[in-house]
Amino acid sequence: MNSQILQYLKHIHFQGPLTEPTIQLLGQLQTSHLNSIPYENLDVVLKQGISFSIPDIFQKIIIHKRGGNCFELNILFSWLLRELGYSVTNRYAQFWRNFEADTPIEDVPMHQLLLVNYAGQSYISDVGVGALAPCKPVPLIAGHQHREGNELYKIEQDNVNGWMLYEQTKHNWRLLYRFLDDANDAKFAPRLSKQKNKIAMIRTPRGRHTMLNNEFRIYEGQSLTTYTTQNEKEWLQALHRFFHISLE
Repeated sequence: MNSQILQYLKHIHFQGPLTEPTIQLLGQLQTSHLNSIPYENLDVVLKQGISFSIPDIFQKIIIHKRGGNCFELNILFSWLLRELGYSVTNRYAQFWRNFEADTPIEDVPMHQLLLVNYAGQSYISDVGVGALAPCKPVPLIAGHQHREGNELYKIEQDNVNGWMLYEQTKHNWRLLYRFLDDANDAKFAPRLSKQKNKIAMIRTPRGRHTMLNNEFRIYEGQSLTTYTTQNEKEWLQALHRFFHISLE
């Protein structure tokens, strides 16, 4: 196993045995990744250059201990999985959470996810959402429901929308994202989000941390703590404390 793989596994605090590729191992890697590497859009908002080459993403996320957007995170994770022997397809989707059904398609953010094929079955494996989303692989089977603790998701499919991943809310099922079977396997240029707010999100073993500009929210079990920074110094300190990100 090469030194970069070992660096990656150390960064995500993965200490389990690396046997042959299995769905159980995939779930362990996915959860470790989500608990260690945040989703964040700071380079986009601060108008820094973004590269989608593996060496550049590795340098940013593993060496400099940053997070990234869904493309960076899933491109890097797909590289790790392939190095460990998994069959992986990078796939583009439309990210519909918090968007109305009549939103023009060009205004719906583009998302990247991974399809991992194991024993003839495809599974969604996605480390690029940041907010609530499955932490384990989801079988790509129409009608399948996937539960993780208090969270419930389901897969649907039709001829118009393709595959759809829904999340259960208090009142209904809400579309998280959708993608087609005939997508070009993420071979065209990604369309980055138009979001102008500074955002960071990471899962934790007990909940999750989120940031929207200068407001930080810490979810642990049923409790929520909100922390608002008053200046740049406090913001940088909170960014490092809750997301282990240093912009210096």
